[in-house]
Amino acid sequence: MFITVVAVLCRLGAAASGSCVEEIVTDSNMTPDMSMMACAVGAQAPLAKWMDEHPIYHVNWRLERYKCVPGHYEIKGHA
Repeated sequence: MFITVVAVLCRLGAAASGSCVEEIVTDSNMTPDMSMMACAVGAQAPLAKWMDEHPIYHVNWRLERYKCVPGHYEIKGHA
């Protein structure tokens, strides 16, 4: 099954609506051995590493939540 990992990231200190965005972090094409269970249980550490290495989201952003979505996912923009 094709799985997409989607992170919802929010700016620190921004309470206004529209301060959160969705980003596709990875999918089964990039991580072939990913399953829904592996995503749900083990995605937090790789997401923290991804954020730390990301040129935009490593400073002044927090991971609000993430989701493991079956199939391809279309970003909705503001979360």
